[in-house]
Amino acid sequence: MRVLETRPKNAIDAFEAISSEIKRSRFKAVDAASSIFKPVYDSAPGIETSKVQIQLFNEDPPEDGLGEIPDIMDLSNLWEWAGVSFGREETFMLFLSLRKLVAEKPLKSVRLWGKIHGLRGNYIITEGELKDGASDDDGDLVNGTGESAEEAEDSAAAAAEAETAEQVPVEDPTLPKAKNRVIPPLPKESRAGVNRYVYYVCSYPGAPWQRLPDVIPEKLQISRQIRKYFTGDLKQQIVSYPKFEATEAQYLRCQIARISAATVASPAGYYTFDPEDESEEEGHQPAIIINPEFEGLQNDALLQLTSWVHHVPYILPQGRITWENPYASFKKSDEDGDGDEDEEKEEGEGGADAEELLAESAEPETGPPLLSPLANDEDAAEGGPAWVARACSTLSPVKFTPVTLRSTRWPGAMIVAYNDKFANIYVGDGHGDVGKGMGLSDGMLLPPVLPDIAKEFALIEKEENPDDPDNPILKEMGMIEQKDPTVEEEDAFEEAKRAKEEEAKDAAEEGEEAAEEEEED
Repeated sequence: MRVLETRPKNAIDAFEAISSEIKRSRFKAVDAASSIFKPVYDSAPGIETSKVQIQLFNEDPPEDGLGEIPDIMDLSNLWEWAGVSFGREETFMLFLSLRKLVAEKPLKSVRLWGKIHGLRGNYIITEGELKDGASDDDGDLVNGTGESAEEAEDSAAAAAEAETAEQVPVEDPTLPKAKNRVIPPLPKESRAGVNRYVYYVCSYPGAPWQRLPDVIPEKLQISRQIRKYFTGDLKQQIVSYPKFEATEAQYLRCQIARISAATVASPAGYYTFDPEDESEEEGHQPAIIINPEFEGLQNDALLQLTSWVHHVPYILPQGRITWENPYASFKKSDEDGDGDEDEEKEEGEGGADAEELLAESAEPETGPPLLSPLANDEDAAEGGPAWVARACSTLSPVKFTPVTLRSTRWPGAMIVAYNDKFANIYVGDGHGDVGKGMGLSDGMLLPPVLPDIAKEFALIEKEENPDDPDNPILKEMGMIEQKDPTVEEEDAFEEAKRAKEEEAKDAAEEGEEAAEEEEED
């Protein structure tokens, strides 16, 4: 438009100058004194992840004496033969991330356990074993036995406020005490059994490792009855029936324990029982060590399920490796009780005796022994074999091809082996197989049925003998509603009560007079 208005003789030569002048007139800087160029921020989705991962390359290699790290780059070749691959770049990032974890935490050894997919994020899971005698600060924090600095201040303030507050009596001595005892929760296993190993998770290689809490027996029992997809947020509350009453971190830890106990295996002969373990305690799990004389098995033998054994102990239905009597506290409290408790026990119509009998008659739970072969595993939900073994390639002889074993009860769990090398890994959604006919439809889980609605009391007439224990209405409903007494019935009751009190008073006076006469004699 400027060229048309001015009509210069050298329009072509002036065109560039006019264009630059128009651009400068339309440019508005935030600060007149600032430079002409504006900073441009990279909005690529992976830029923040790259900034975190690049820090892994800037760290120096760990010193000698730290925990053992597996050769993930070598194991990745076996995983790729089985169809599991994280990619070369991500695998190397995982190696650097594990190296950083071992340098920061008191771990004796680590193992890449696997990966669980979530709805909004994934979990990369690492299994580690703490050093002997090392303090577990992360475990104390996530298990609730330790406090951060902010939590410690809040606890101190709450304690100070509680001291200044008025003390309210907790129990009223005039109220009757319940005869039924509450069964205390089972103690969790600490650094042994199902909590022998600790687990750290992160969302991607290079992200901060977060410690998972220890397994609580009651939570593991409930985890067997529910089926919830993971979200990728460890603080997400689990809403389910039966009520889980914990976050996704505890649910994830329970699923890891169940998968490990059912799918982690090794070639027969790789582990052997420790001859120095001479413990004869009831329920003690024998210790196992790596057999130094093991020379490996041929691939032909690795295709047989009898050549593989479980080296992770079986988890009992109560959620522990070693059985614990849930009623042991009844017997212990009776032995430690005083005379008053003995009198209450005599007045309890045999309730305490029944509890003690229950504690003595509880049968210990048992399971398959350690190093039991995979061939003894229960079949899958649809009746198929629990494991499927096959060679990774059909284009070459078996002796030149890795062997893979896949679990059908826990899809995603697999074992890859080649001669004397083997590796366990899990990549899946963290849930077991649900066969046909076990749910609302194929592949869906049917939650437990809600309990029956409690029956209300029934109205009953006096002519129907409400106090008769053999009354059919009382047997069916369990309880009946008593009608209000009439005025005549209340007067008769009060008169009988006063007469009984007077008789007791007269008897007491006669006893006092008799005692005085005996003293005078």
